[in-house]
Amino acid sequence: MVAEKTTQKSIVDLFKEKARTLSAEIIPPRNGSETEIILRQIDRLKKVPVDFISVTKGAGGSLRGGTLPIAQLIKERFEISSLAHFTCRDYTIEEIENNLIDHFYFGVKNILALRGDPPDGLPDAFKPAPNRHSYAWQLVKQITSLNQGDYISRKGFDSKIEIKKGMPTSFCIGVAAHPEHQPLEQAVEYLKIKVDCGAQFAITQMIYDADTYERFVEACTKSGISIPILPGVRVLTSAPTALRMRKKFGVYVPKSFIEKLSQAANKEDARQIGLDLTTNLCARFFKSGAKGLHAFVMNDENTGAELLERFL
Repeated sequence: MVAEKTTQKSIVDLFKEKARTLSAEIIPPRNGSETEIILRQIDRLKKVPVDFISVTKGAGGSLRGGTLPIAQLIKERFEISSLAHFTCRDYTIEEIENNLIDHFYFGVKNILALRGDPPDGLPDAFKPAPNRHSYAWQLVKQITSLNQGDYISRKGFDSKIEIKKGMPTSFCIGVAAHPEHQPLEQAVEYLKIKVDCGAQFAITQMIYDADTYERFVEACTKSGISIPILPGVRVLTSAPTALRMRKKFGVYVPKSFIEKLSQAANKEDARQIGLDLTTNLCARFFKSGAKGLHAFVMNDENTGAELLERFL
């Protein structure tokens, strides 16, 4: 097992140590692309400095491998806590256990447990094969079981036992939250199921409306959900980008964002307008009690880093 550096901390421990956290999300490069881009992004984010970096997991067929090694690289070479996205829709429960143990051996113990989305261009007609999870809460439950030392029994080798006892793991489990999902009560219910199964923190989908975030958090609190819920944002640097976000991800982007971005004199002007708009938005998030801010970097690590630096 690779020796774990002291800088690799559990995300929940970071919440205990800091009044608020600053973090970012990066995407592995397309298979066959140069790896320098991901190293450049991590290096720029370290200079902020961020408290942790999450690494996305490409949907089946997306041809973006590298989530685990990049997460391991972040903590070992750059000495930053990492958060590995882990999707379950494409794997059997046995494959999930094996993959989780790979993460554990490498010391990548912060996991964002997700069902996973279909590749771009394919319909989301998800019908899991036998022995696979249908929902993210089932993955959360499986990770929680490993933390309790409960492993899958191997048929023909472990007698007739249903659960094989072993060494407890120490994964910190995060999940996705969807404040814009309607009805609101259902969005809260979905998150509560994951919390009841062992989720310890949540990161929202991209969100650009502080009132929506505040209503969601208030509803969660009333339902007994007390885990940190980090708002996820991406700085919008052009009106066309904002419109694409609406179309591709179904994310609500205020009309005022698009109007102000449309008035920009040039690209740099638009970037500064986007930074200012997002800064004001994030200030509202913190005023609503957010324990941290999670920036989706995409292909522009400098703008994402500049946003986070405004809250140091």
